[in-house]
Formats: sequence, structure tokens, C-alpha cells
Amino acid sequence: MTLIDRLSEYVRACFTGIWIESHELSDALSEIAQLCHQEQWNLFTWDLDQGLRGIGIDAGQGADPLSAIRSVNSLVAPDSTTILILQNFHRFLNSADSIGLQVRDFYRP
Repeated sequence: MTLIDRLSEYVRACFTGIWIESHELSDALSEIAQLCHQEQWNLFTWDLDQGLRGIGIDAGQGADPLSAIRSVNSLVAPDSTTILILQNFHRFLNSADSIGLQVRDFYRP
């Protein structure tokens, strides 16, 4: 099963978070962008250097992934499908302010 097939399946199953590891980041981002375009899903990316970005939207620099998540939620319609890619998120999992736990709690029902 390809990355795109698996991602599409997880999104349709309403997974709120998916961890993807890739040594070919640009290829993975390209495939995900192609899927989002094909399915008419919103796509945003966040990284520490460039902040939150999306097609036609520059939401500015986010200091942390949690601020990016909050920003995305305010930029999209509740009934739309949105993919947010947090690049190099693993760097924040063991941070002193526990951003990983905050993200988990943010999406807990």
C-alpha cells in the first residue's frame, strides 16, 4: 500500500493525527499535496523556519506547532477536510513545555 493510499484511508476513517516518517521529505510532501489537490482538501504545512503556510495563505510565523494548529482551525470550515503537516515535529515531543502533550490534548474528544 502506498503512502497516498494509506493516508487517504486514514483520513476517510477520521484519524485526527498520523505520524509519517520519511527520508524523502520533498517526495512525501509532493505526494500529499497532489492527493489534497485531487480530493479538494485543504493543505497547510508548518516548520520552525517558515511558520504556517498554505496554498494562497501565509498565516505568518508560528512559534510552536500548537499555535499553528490553532491557526488552521480558525482558517478552515468545520465541514472541510484539512491536512496539517508538522515538519520535524519530533523535536518538540520531549520539550520542557510539553508541546506534544498539548497537541494530544487539543485533539482529545
